[in-house]
Amino acid sequence: MFENLSVKTDFKNQIETAFKCGRLSHALIFEGSSEETRFKTALELAKAVLCKSELKPCGVCSSCLKAESGNHPDIHIISKAADSSMIKIDAVREIRNKALLLPNESTKSVFIIFEAQLMNANAQNALLKIFEEPQSHVLFILTCPSKASLLETVISRATSYSIGEEVASEKNEKTELIREKANALLNCYISSNELSFMKMTAEFQKDKQLFLEVLKEMLPVIRDGIVFQSGSKELLSDFPETAKALASALTAKKSIELYKELSALADEAERSANHNLTLTRLSSKLYDIKNR
Repeated sequence: MFENLSVKTDFKNQIETAFKCGRLSHALIFEGSSEETRFKTALELAKAVLCKSELKPCGVCSSCLKAESGNHPDIHIISKAADSSMIKIDAVREIRNKALLLPNESTKSVFIIFEAQLMNANAQNALLKIFEEPQSHVLFILTCPSKASLLETVISRATSYSIGEEVASEKNEKTELIREKANALLNCYISSNELSFMKMTAEFQKDKQLFLEVLKEMLPVIRDGIVFQSGSKELLSDFPETAKALASALTAKKSIELYKELSALADEAERSANHNLTLTRLSSKLYDIKNR
């Protein structure tokens, strides 16, 4: 989760732990960073909450694809009207009405209040009534530059997270190394050179963390291949040509299997003490899909 977003590591760890343990509050405040990053972070969490796969968000299930295209019926985005500089109380009243309804396709309804500081005091007070008697199927995510711009009564009824932003010094040579190795592995996989693929993965025997980061970097490229196969050109990874090559080399079914298998291996790499076994399984599992 949040792999492609420039947010603080502490934030990632906190929100992922709460999500995986089922301890997400019914109302969250995401503060800090840029307006765009706040929104993308809120949407990424909404995708994870509504995702239909075991590894969330998978990026390829029907729910994730609808969320990315802005067409998910259970994700409601509330922002200021085009003719106003504020989020008016009428918009909040509409949220209250929708929050009483059960979700259309999922187990949750997610309401993203984009730039919540634009609510005036009356609108924020109207929101309090929902927060005080939350529906079990509803999650609220408020984004704002600083929670100090919200009423204290709103802040006290939500869990606040500082998104921050990774400083430039953290985007160092290792980040570029991870990207290059992920792209090289995928291109080797496309060329069906299994022996070279195994030699490349052998480099990770002494660096489990690097291996895990490379696996995670490969996932959005595979995801873009699947999206490309569906006819969309909205690619998100840094290697669109590799994604297109994957789309040509694999059937849509195999691409989805590849994504799921790599996701499972990334999860295994994070949890497993037997790092070398995961390395061995990477080549055999991925080439088994390709050669079927």
